[in-house]
Amino acid sequence: MSKGAVGLTAGYWPENVYRYLAIPGMSLDEGLITRPGRRRANHPALIAGETAVSYGELSNDMDRMMKALLSLSEGKPARLCVALGQSTEAVKIIFGALRARWIVFIADPSLPAEDLASRCWRFTPDLVITDSSEVQQSLHAQIEGARVIHSRELDGKESKLSPPKGRQDFQAPAVALAMDDGRLVYHSHASLLAGAVSWSAFVSLHADDLMLALQPLHRWESLYSLMPILFRSGSCLLADLKDPEQVARSIKKHRPKFTILPRLEARRLYQSENKPVVLAIREALQGLFVSVTDPFTVLGRIRLRNLLEKPALLTYGSQQAGPVLSSHPTWYLDAAVGMPVTNVDVWPLNPATGNPLQVPWETVEYGEVGIKSPMIGVGYEDAAETQAHMRDGWLRSRIVATMDPNGLFYIQSKVDD
Repeated sequence: MSKGAVGLTAGYWPENVYRYLAIPGMSLDEGLITRPGRRRANHPALIAGETAVSYGELSNDMDRMMKALLSLSEGKPARLCVALGQSTEAVKIIFGALRARWIVFIADPSLPAEDLASRCWRFTPDLVITDSSEVQQSLHAQIEGARVIHSRELDGKESKLSPPKGRQDFQAPAVALAMDDGRLVYHSHASLLAGAVSWSAFVSLHADDLMLALQPLHRWESLYSLMPILFRSGSCLLADLKDPEQVARSIKKHRPKFTILPRLEARRLYQSENKPVVLAIREALQGLFVSVTDPFTVLGRIRLRNLLEKPALLTYGSQQAGPVLSSHPTWYLDAAVGMPVTNVDVWPLNPATGNPLQVPWETVEYGEVGIKSPMIGVGYEDAAETQAHMRDGWLRSRIVATMDPNGLFYIQSKVDD
């Protein structure tokens, strides 16, 4: 697709950043763990507190977890729901399941038990894993037909079973995420690997860089703080804002490059208990990406920049598509959300119908942002849900935006359902 198709006819594009990149044909576990493990076995892949897990160790732990999971299903494919906090163990379990060719739903562990059970029920899991005994007891009573276990029950489990043989379909559903309305979108190995490739290219991540992930992996913001840096064979620092002092110590010690936070989470940085985190960000990070889904004020962005004394970079994204429009560290305006990221095309849709307009961004005053990229999820719960989200191959964003001559986009409003 031409530059004009994405509204960049006269626009700026960051120097040394690819507009499009091919996506390698491999599984997510191969691309993010096994392949880097062969190249940099002793390099830290994950850092949490005082613990560092090298790529070699992570690859071995992933295989061990795969065998433990297969022992629970007698080697058969299964559907796994994980409700785990931010930890290296969560990463190992998720990737172990993907290596076993299971389908994984990454649930929000902070949800009330009843809401968590409802989300799990939608997914119809065979197995649920949590790291909370209280949650385990609650889910066991509410989810019929699924085995609910504590993550520690996987310790010491051995199996001689191997993952399924034969050609793997990288476009098939592999990971489910809950959208804002609670319904599920399914991603494939290919769509998530495309996200890792695209975001790591857009923000220019390298093997010596380190990213910070501050949330459990049920949110796209945290997944995109983890996956892209692993694809580049770098390191990811796992932390949780629930422990500001530990987060601050980790940031100062390891000096990550960027992190991504949802807008509501970024607002927590103004709270007094998070002052150590703010001071650490000032000292170490190159910038903070804040994800937005609504119109925002320039004043709010300037306030955050003044608080952190670092660039307050914005990005619009979703559980369905990952990052779509984003500020670039070298090019942004305070009133704009940003430009399309690597491998993402956007086209104006009619906000009333969702249908693509016949003319590009340069010739319309505003339009709903339609998205086309290899990062988009591969399916929903049913065909009706797919029809509601897709129009002629374009994903409806439900946000109305306008574009300036530089190719930067400005969020105007949201589309009412």
